[in-house]
Amino acid sequence: MKKLISVILTIVLILSIILFWKIKNNDEKLYGLTIDDSWYDNVSIEEIVSSLKNFKVKPTVRIVMSKDTHPKEYIEIFREIHEVAYIMAEPVDSYEMNLYKDVESYRNRFLQSDKYLGKYVDIWEIGNEINGVEWIRQSDKLIIKKVMAAHDVFEGTDKKTAITFYYENPSHNRDMIRWIRENVSLKIRKEIDYVFISYYEDDNEGYNPDWQKLITEFQTLFPDSKIGIGECGNTANTANINSKIEMINKYYKMPFFTKNYIGGYFWWNYVADCIPHRENKIYKAIYDNFK
Repeated sequence: MKKLISVILTIVLILSIILFWKIKNNDEKLYGLTIDDSWYDNVSIEEIVSSLKNFKVKPTVRIVMSKDTHPKEYIEIFREIHEVAYIMAEPVDSYEMNLYKDVESYRNRFLQSDKYLGKYVDIWEIGNEINGVEWIRQSDKLIIKKVMAAHDVFEGTDKKTAITFYYENPSHNRDMIRWIRENVSLKIRKEIDYVFISYYEDDNEGYNPDWQKLITEFQTLFPDSKIGIGECGNTANTANINSKIEMINKYYKMPFFTKNYIGGYFWWNYVADCIPHRENKIYKAIYDNFK
């Protein structure tokens, strides 16, 4: 009898360890999606919420905000999405960063966003693709000052922050790693909670990075941060359903490259590609990868 009890207890212990590992792994992994303002005229928020609620695991939705839209106008969207998903808020997209002419206007955007939306936000993206100076069209120095100002808004609070960088084909001669070393302060590198790398193969001649090498080097720059892919997807208008599904399977199935790697991926054209979600092959591909 004692032997039987011992066997049962051993089995229970093993099952408990497995369950704990699964819970811990799911807590650390981000299953990301991106939505922006482009869906307003064609899709209802109810359709988006329904699709998010249907996933087997709780996704993290990166919401790209537009400068022309005041943060308080996002309250309903954030509230409804936050009921079924985590939210990573992006108050300023890299393509609109230069519309904030000075540090104070950039900082105020985050102050206002936190005032109206803070209760619904799990992660604040304080800088989006900040090394994309060729389309931001501002100096490295000003870009970093803006990011520092946004960081200061949340410093000393329990709110999580993130920065996204953009990786390019090495033939473009725009070295992301070098740019970070030369411009991003040790303070930011130590204190930022999440750092992501966006990458679009369509914009980089189909080049496939050595992700293991790149993520490992990236992690050394942010030793205490969670690491992931910031955006992925097809930017080419010629991309068909099969190519999108192939890319979804490629990125969402990536192995964990470092101990702090947490996934992400944040598929860019989620609404355009996946709504309505029923009998939608692209949505199904994402759905099958969320487990």
